[in-house]
Amino acid sequence: MWNMMYGLEGVKMKDGLKHLALVTQVGLTLLFIVALFTILGVYLDRWLGTRAIFTLLFVLVGCASAMWVAVRSLLNTLPKDSEPK
Repeated sequence: MWNMMYGLEGVKMKDGLKHLALVTQVGLTLLFIVALFTILGVYLDRWLGTRAIFTLLFVLVGCASAMWVAVRSLLNTLPKDSEPK
């Protein structure tokens, strides 16, 4: 049954909103880091007159950096005393 405190499956709404906020934060972090590195690569290619060398390089570095930041932030949200099952 649906009510304001619990969702359809009985999970507290507050927990769902925390998870939604975390997923949104990670997604926006991925987007902004990759976009920043891409823009930097395009700017360097235009400035140096190269084709797409720095753009490709910076996109790859941006993806790796974004994944590292995302995994690190997700691992920081886990409870410290939890053990993997």
